[in-house]
Amino acid sequence: MNSPIYYFVILIIIVLAIHLSIKLSISPSFHIPTHYITYPSHLNRKCICCKERVEFLYPSAGHQYADFHGLFNEIRKCYRCKNPACDLYNLPFNPAPLNVLPFKRFSLGIWKYIAEEAKIFNLKPVQICERLQEKFGLKISEGTVRNYINEIDAYLSSQIDKKTEEVLKAQKKIVLAMDGQKPDKEGKALWLFVGLISNRVLRVVILESADYKTLHGIVEEILGKFQVKLKGLVSDKQGSIVKMRRVYYPRVPHQYCQFHFLQNLWNHVETKDGNLHKKLAKGVHALYIITVSKDIKVKFEGLGKRSVRQVFHEIERALKVLLKAQSKKFDRLRGILVYERLENYVAQMEAALAIEDTTRRVVKIMTKTAQQLRELLIQLQEQYQVCMELNRLFQTIRKALGKEPEPEVAETTSASVLAGEKRALLDAHFASIWEEVKGLGGITKRIQLKSFQANKDTEAYKIKQEWVRLYHSYRRGLFVYYSILESAKTNSPMEGKF
Repeated sequence: MNSPIYYFVILIIIVLAIHLSIKLSISPSFHIPTHYITYPSHLNRKCICCKERVEFLYPSAGHQYADFHGLFNEIRKCYRCKNPACDLYNLPFNPAPLNVLPFKRFSLGIWKYIAEEAKIFNLKPVQICERLQEKFGLKISEGTVRNYINEIDAYLSSQIDKKTEEVLKAQKKIVLAMDGQKPDKEGKALWLFVGLISNRVLRVVILESADYKTLHGIVEEILGKFQVKLKGLVSDKQGSIVKMRRVYYPRVPHQYCQFHFLQNLWNHVETKDGNLHKKLAKGVHALYIITVSKDIKVKFEGLGKRSVRQVFHEIERALKVLLKAQSKKFDRLRGILVYERLENYVAQMEAALAIEDTTRRVVKIMTKTAQQLRELLIQLQEQYQVCMELNRLFQTIRKALGKEPEPEVAETTSASVLAGEKRALLDAHFASIWEEVKGLGGITKRIQLKSFQANKDTEAYKIKQEWVRLYHSYRRGLFVYYSILESAKTNSPMEGKF
């Protein structure tokens, strides 16, 4: 008959492991997360053609596709315009860009990866398949990759589908989103040009030089080909784009991409948080119950001689599951998440151990494990608090940047007033940050602030100083979207999803 200690071992291992699984909401392996694509928030539920209010119509059928991070099910919510005079009257539509092209099994992110591999690095379909498998664990047939390359060739040769031509012909105007990396001295870069009213790809170009004259030539080619007028530009604050607009389109509103601005702030938080996660993982993997050889056996009361790794297998597995967290851009940080999960788990271990016989071997090993984890949490507490503080500040900025007036207010208020109010709100936030960090590190004037890359060891006050510099660098172009025909604040759907 098994002794009481046997049941204690089973209880403490299974209950803690199962409770952790419930706490972390660990999904079964067969569960596919669903993404709901709603109406773009910056359009304020207004029709993209006539500016009248739209109403929800129905959700589309689910579309399953694979991305770099796994399988997803996408459901697009369709809307309709209620204005009888509008071309979109009673037609189901959603102007939000797609994560995946219709009827495709792989995301637009994978599409872009294949484009770069084929057109910049000159890899063959079979080589791209191998790289996708090795790097991301993705199995894509050679035929599918070849079909994607054929589509890319069509864009590169300026061919475009008839539907897009019809849309642009009727539209007669575009708000153009531009995105691409600056080519280095020995390489090329893939550039993407998208119409933000129609949410359609207009051109894909591989550039060896992306100076302002080259970009101007491509923009003029697009305008001439489709016979449309340029009503607005949306891009990152890249020098060549800024100069192109200043020289050739000085009267065209140029919205600096809010996504890029937020990303530049976020990179500093994410880098420090990533280092926190790395240290937490290193500490967990250094635990005795994980590092001890599987061949070493010790005597456990009521169990006889058993492998430590075997006895504590479920605890080891649960801790490793706990570490498997992913950051979500602008929303969730895995270091913070894992720290809080681990803190909760250790508290449960300590509570369970408090009422047990400390002379028993299983309790001793469990107690040592809990102590090691507690010491790890104490050691990293300050770094956790820094990440928490920076994330709270970032979320405050993000909320202020994204908050828009009620539709009724927006309709009766001029664009200049709306832009001024938003600018004043952000000015106040960054003035407060500047007052906090002014004078630290010998920096007493904003002009002294210099740009630097995100680094895990950068002190919090220096990150805040960099945020102040970034804001005043972007400030002039962050709120231009109020005066653009279509309220395009960012090219993130085009860049992030395409």
